[in-house]
Amino acid sequence: MSNPVKSGASQASDARGPGSGEVEPLSRLVTHLQNTAEAEKSALAKELHDELGGLITAAKMDMQWLSGRIGGSLDAASDEKFKSVMQILNQAMTMNRRVVENLRPSLLDHFGLPVALRSHFDEHCRGSGLECMASLPDETPDLPPETQLALFRVAQEVLTAVLARGNAKHVELVLDPGEAGYSMLIGDDGAGFDEAFDRTLVGLRHRIKSLGGTLDARHEPGQGNRIRTFVPRSPAKSE
Repeated sequence: MSNPVKSGASQASDARGPGSGEVEPLSRLVTHLQNTAEAEKSALAKELHDELGGLITAAKMDMQWLSGRIGGSLDAASDEKFKSVMQILNQAMTMNRRVVENLRPSLLDHFGLPVALRSHFDEHCRGSGLECMASLPDETPDLPPETQLALFRVAQEVLTAVLARGNAKHVELVLDPGEAGYSMLIGDDGAGFDEAFDRTLVGLRHRIKSLGGTLDARHEPGQGNRIRTFVPRSPAKSE
C-alpha cells in the first residue's frame, strides 16, 4: 500500500522541524542534563581531591619518614629507585590537581571568575607557547554562581579547541562589564572551526541562552576566530 500524501501544512511543519510544543520540553531536558553533568563533575572533583589526594599525600609522608630513617644507608641503585618513587608521587599529585581543576575549578568557587579565567589561560597558554592577552575586571560580584560557571565553561571549551587545532599564535580574552551585563570575547588567529567544535557550540549556546544571554561565533578571514558571549547581570532566564 502506498504511503498517503501529506498535506502542504504537514510538509511545511516537517521542514521547520519540531513544533514549539516539542522544543520546550527538549530544551528543559538539555538544561537538566547540563546541570546534572556539572553536579557529577563537582562530586567527582571532591572525591578525587579528598580521597585520592589524601592517599597520595599519605604515601608521600610515609616516603619522607622512610627517607629520614634510612637516608644515606641505601646503595646507589636503591637510592635511585627511592627517588623515582617520590617523583612518581609528585607527578600523580600534580595530575590529580589538574584533573580536579578541570572538573570543578576551585579558584572559581573561592576567588571568582576573573581569577579563575586568568589562571586557566595563563597555565594552558604558557604550556603550549600560545601568547595570551587578557583584559579582565577585578571581580564580578553581581553575577550569580551559575552564570560565572557558564562563562568559565565557554572560555574553557574555546581555549581547548584553539589548542587542539594547534595553528594559532595568539589568543585574546576580554571580559567587559556593562550596565546590562557582561560581554566576553575570545579571539585567536588560527584556522576556522571544525565539525567537533561546531557541535560543542550547540551546547554552549543553549547554556548561555538558558541564562538569558547570547553567544555568537564567527571566523573572519585574515583575522581568525571570534567568540562573543553576553550574559545579563540579573539571573533572569530566557523563555
